[in-house]
Amino acid sequence: MPALSPRVRVTLRWTSVLLVFAVFGAGTAYAVTRPERTEIPGLKTPDDGRWTYPPLALPKLPARKPRPLDTAHNPGGVHYADIRSLLIPLPEGAVDDPAFPGAKGWLPPTTYLKVMSGGGGAQKALFLKEQGLRHIAARAWTMPDGTRTEVYLLQTISAAYAQIVGPDADARPLEGVTTDQRDRSLVDRTVPKGLTVSGYGETVPYGAAMTRYAFVTAGDTVALVSQTRKSGVVSEQAFRQTVRLEAQLLG
Repeated sequence: MPALSPRVRVTLRWTSVLLVFAVFGAGTAYAVTRPERTEIPGLKTPDDGRWTYPPLALPKLPARKPRPLDTAHNPGGVHYADIRSLLIPLPEGAVDDPAFPGAKGWLPPTTYLKVMSGGGGAQKALFLKEQGLRHIAARAWTMPDGTRTEVYLLQTISAAYAQIVGPDADARPLEGVTTDQRDRSLVDRTVPKGLTVSGYGETVPYGAAMTRYAFVTAGDTVALVSQTRKSGVVSEQAFRQTVRLEAQLLG
């Protein structure tokens, strides 16, 4: 058998190397696609306690109208989109509460005040009106595990009024909450800059139901997101996920 020239030997050597890498690459790709997602570091799954929400989409703003957190062009922090279109959509498996108007109407202030400790009735409703409240959008649903979520968006005349309404609501717990502590885990890089978030989680003992809730102030709007579960614990992951997504919509 004739000896191979140096050029041929080099070519064959590199061909062998490339074949080895090709086989290795194919095996690696197969290994990544085969395991369950929970077995692959860095990939998140719905099984970690979060819910499956539909893709979020911000509504189109009227022509030449700025976003609410654009302080240079919108110092009043006005949401020019219909605030009802900024309610977080229902997650997969949720049962909608028809008593809440959702995208079809507005919630009476007296109904919203029933969730606040001490209520307030007509007197507190008058306070909200005096502080520039325009209207309240609201949505509620229940998940298969019994967790109930309520979302309220209080839109005021401007950000200055929201800075009064928000701290006033934040100063007292929700109705039925016996013990709560501050939850400082809600704000991360997914939460838009320029809004404020204050969250709370009910601690043991918490009676017949556990509640987690948060207030989000974004421009002219104050949001309340609450989750309650009877005879069970409200998932931290689902709560944080819902608050952060609502914050993204408002930002």
